[in-house]
Amino acid sequence: MIQFNLQKTVLLLCATLAGLAACSRSTDDAGSVLVQNEGVLKYVPADTAYVFATPAPMPDDVLDKLEANADSIYSAYETVIKSTLSELAAAEEGAGRGREFNKYLALAGEIVGLMRSDRLRAAGVPRSPQMAIYGMGLIPVLRVALADTEAFEATLDELEAKSGEKMSVAELDGRPYRYVGDDSARLIVAIIDDYVVATLVPTALSDAQLTTVLGLTPPRQSIAESGDLAAIASRYEFADYALGFIDVERVAATFLDSPSGVNAELLAAFEYDAGALSDVCRREIRAMTKVMPRVVSGYTDISTERLGSNTIFELRSDLAAGLAALATPVPGLGVDHGGLGSFGMSLDLMAAREFYEARLDAMEADPYECEHFADLQAGVAQGRQALSQPLPPIVYGFKGFLAVVDDVEGIDFASRQPPTNVNARILVANENAEGLLAMGAMFSPEIAALELEPDGKPVPLNLPQLTAQFEAAYVAMTETALAIAIGETSGDRLSDLFASSAAEPPPFVSMHLDGGRYYQMMSEAIAAGSTASADAEPVSPELKKAMSQVMTGIGEMIDRVSIDVRFTEHGVELPATLTLFD
Repeated sequence: MIQFNLQKTVLLLCATLAGLAACSRSTDDAGSVLVQNEGVLKYVPADTAYVFATPAPMPDDVLDKLEANADSIYSAYETVIKSTLSELAAAEEGAGRGREFNKYLALAGEIVGLMRSDRLRAAGVPRSPQMAIYGMGLIPVLRVALADTEAFEATLDELEAKSGEKMSVAELDGRPYRYVGDDSARLIVAIIDDYVVATLVPTALSDAQLTTVLGLTPPRQSIAESGDLAAIASRYEFADYALGFIDVERVAATFLDSPSGVNAELLAAFEYDAGALSDVCRREIRAMTKVMPRVVSGYTDISTERLGSNTIFELRSDLAAGLAALATPVPGLGVDHGGLGSFGMSLDLMAAREFYEARLDAMEADPYECEHFADLQAGVAQGRQALSQPLPPIVYGFKGFLAVVDDVEGIDFASRQPPTNVNARILVANENAEGLLAMGAMFSPEIAALELEPDGKPVPLNLPQLTAQFEAAYVAMTETALAIAIGETSGDRLSDLFASSAAEPPPFVSMHLDGGRYYQMMSEAIAAGSTASADAEPVSPELKKAMSQVMTGIGEMIDRVSIDVRFTEHGVELPATLTLFD
């Protein structure tokens, strides 16, 4: 049986190194490294199916700012992980399988402790390690640069000593490597060319292919030589600090074509037979991968003020164009209104109907023949039936909504006291706002009695459902939007919503949040929460305190959070920005 506990220990160590490599940089190196065949990228093959790399240094002033709270957060995480492992050990021991697991609890604290800057340096990991997680074929490889290989070897020795069992050792081309595993798979950790390399491979993988996986045999062409990452960075304005992709077409091709090299042995180990797929299924699956051929992600903005990133689900051009028509301008959507936060979306329902109809037309004109897609093809008739159902014209006038929470006061998590005061605004965009109001008047005499004009001026809204819970409520209307405010002060800000410009291009979904206050509220809620839920074991006071400290630490770093979902000519984009406290 696989040496499960030590394997988890090494995996946690590798994850620690990967996380640190993603955020620990200096400015020792200058210039772009994406087109230089040196450093970590020279080990990544140009035809890799996936990669996420941090090949270039992050500014020192940014690192200094991020690291200010890091040690306290990591210390709290140490308690969280140790508590979680204790629960796992108790469950395993109760099942008669986990007595030896307890001896690894102390080791878990040591591994998490490596995330603190002083321990990290002592383990031989520099402040500016290059890192890449990539595929050799489909086999995952983690490669992290080291400053002191002997110190890292000593750290591995220390981990083994505290666990009470040593990893097995083997050699490849005269180079030793450590591993744990069984007859089916091995987790390998090796120090090669000033890098620690970790990978999970079939036990039956040949030495020739393992040499390739570990990088002892360099790829015929590296990803730096191919220029793929440089092209992605240029197209999406990514910085060199961290970026990567998943190539969906390459992943699918592994299972559709006759495999070779590493993939041939990997799929043979899993007894996968590509010949089991019919020619028509292979053709249609390959066509499907062209719908979303690639997912890319990276940093777009790194400074002491903010961290910006973007993830793009690249789509076939006709689908990207069709989706782009779905989002429509909604007053104030995509703009940060301050306060506790906001959330909204836009959707042109008529455009959505036309997009859906076009997809049904395409599936009728060229139906799927592969048996695996029979249910999908059968859904065409159901889709036609759904579209045939009549909807009121006012429904197609809907364009979206925006909800803004300006303030929440008086929450006491310890006594479970709900807010004593809420100030919030909700806007619904509709081409026929007066018709929307008339529809509401059919169900509420209070709404019917409103003397509301489409001039954007707020009037009191005396609905029993609202006045019973909030100090005041107001409603205002223009020709294309209806808005409601709750709270004494929010009524005066309804006009601001109508006057707000929509972001350009309009987002499909947009969220803005007061990060500092949100995480502080989470911290208070965790600290004051019950020690047990209906379907969970009791939570210890130590664990609650540690989780609360994690939330507090994050809240002391992050001022505002902004996340959008946008439909662009590239596909679906998810830009995000973390604004940092001064």
